[in-house]
Amino acid sequence: MSSVKEVFKISFQLLAQQTDNVIKDFLRLTKDFMDNGPNSSLYNKAAEKLQIDEEKIVSIVKSICLMCVQSCKHKLTDLEIKESLTEYGFNETKLDMIILFLENQKPHLIDILSSSALVFPHFKELEWRFETDMGSRSLLHQTVPVVTLKLDLEKKDISESLFLQTNPLNLVHIKDTLEAALKQNQSQWIRKIRRKLK
Repeated sequence: MSSVKEVFKISFQLLAQQTDNVIKDFLRLTKDFMDNGPNSSLYNKAAEKLQIDEEKIVSIVKSICLMCVQSCKHKLTDLEIKESLTEYGFNETKLDMIILFLENQKPHLIDILSSSALVFPHFKELEWRFETDMGSRSLLHQTVPVVTLKLDLEKKDISESLFLQTNPLNLVHIKDTLEAALKQNQSQWIRKIRRKLK
């Protein structure tokens, strides 16, 4: 079974071999797919006209859709898109046609992506207080200090406060874990993954 990357590569290599008018037809089919979903009768007609298997027609249409969605998702510039498509054999005219199509579809795609995306609360402010009981007649054993944290989060202009309590040992562990995560996020391995996802 072929991977998505292989199907994408084969589809775009086949598309790059077509004439400008045929590419316009594929972009129209893609627009129809985005607006109305799959239409087998249109793909059948295109397959007869172009002498290409219907399966390949569908694959090209889906590959163009995927490219548009990923470009919007990762906020790729026109230059980055052109650079990534040049390896499949597209000339400048064909690249301009695809970029123009993408620019026309971008507002609609961004609306869909933003409405379907999960919105996570983000950090706004942190307050903390250090508390401990120094001792009393009823507390004969050693007391453990407590750190109280007030974490303010914001989600879609709605603020929410969370109160957390922990001891200093756990707080140090949390700090170390977050610092390790930040270091890993800046590592060469993570940067390499990000480049591959673009």
